[in-house]
Parts: sequence; C-alpha cells; structure tokens
Amino acid sequence: MATSSSQNVSPGGDHIAIPFQMRMPSMEFIYRLSCDMASENHAVGAPFSGSHNRVIMPIVGGRVEGPRVSADIQHMSGADWGTAIKGTNFMILNARYTLKTIDGHFIYVRSKGIFSPNRDDFFANRPPENVTQDDADWFTRLQFEASGPYNWLNGVLAIGVLAMCEKRIVIDAYRITNTPGVEAKSLQVE
Repeated sequence: MATSSSQNVSPGGDHIAIPFQMRMPSMEFIYRLSCDMASENHAVGAPFSGSHNRVIMPIVGGRVEGPRVSADIQHMSGADWGTAIKGTNFMILNARYTLKTIDGHFIYVRSKGIFSPNRDDFFANRPPENVTQDDADWFTRLQFEASGPYNWLNGVLAIGVLAMCEKRIVIDAYRITNTPGVEAKSLQVE
C-alpha cells in the first residue's frame, strides 16, 4: 500500500488500508462575496438561562463576483442567526440570504459554519474592523438553490473561507471536487 508521500494522496491510507488509493479533493474558486452587515445586531440572549446566546446579525446587501456568477446580495434578504457560546469567543454561524444575478435570476444561499479566534482576548477592547485568516478559523459550508443557467450550483459542495475588511464580511467560495477542470453539471429534471 502506498503512503501519503505524494501531495494529492490522502493520508487516510496510512491509517486504514484499502485496495486502491484515495486522493485529497481539489478546490475550485466560485466567487468572492463582499457583504454589508447592519450596524446593530439583535441579541436574543440565552434561552432558559443556558450557555448559548443567539445573536441575529442582519445582512444589508453586498456584491458577489466570480467567473460564472455575478450578483448583488438583495437588501435585507437575510441574516446570520449566530450562536455565541458563553465564556468563549467561539460562534456557530447560520446565515441565509438571497442573491440576484446580473441576468435577473435569484440564488438562495444557506451558510453554516464556525468562527473561532486564535486568541482568547480577541474581543477584549472592541470588535475589530479587520479579521484576517491569521486571526481566526472562520469557515462555512455553502448550499445553493438556483434555477436557469445557475442550476449547476444546486449540486455543488462548497466551502467559504471568511475574513473581514473594514467591517465588511468577505467570503471566498470554493467548490470541492474530485474532477478539477471539469465544470459542475447543470442539474435538470427530465
């Protein structure tokens, strides 16, 4: 059995052997999103005096640009219904919003992920205006509902890598695939 010395070979073979090699998936860029959040969040608090605080962060608008997608985030079309864990800076993300493409199609986006700062004192003074990939593990799993020329998004497994620049949320979205260079299939009911 081969080991994981090759860059694309999965290290799983070093732990559980199977009669063929598996490889790590590839990532292909879908788009960059730049998002405006409302200036005020809605802190629901901890239901039943528990350890999880719900914070609703309204999405005001923004822009999406990529090789096959160009769209605006519809004004006030969604929010991030985050869950902050008391005593930590960790947050579970759960956002939903709508895009309108330049050719008039709507794309519904669901995004679930995590925000985990690398330092315990990350919010010690106040929320920062900028958060880089060096500051936090900040990722999301993106799911799409789309029609027309964007049907291909429905079958995509995508992840988002997040940052914040001047209080704007930035997401680079990537398709996870075993077939790099092959476009995602347009899913059509026959």
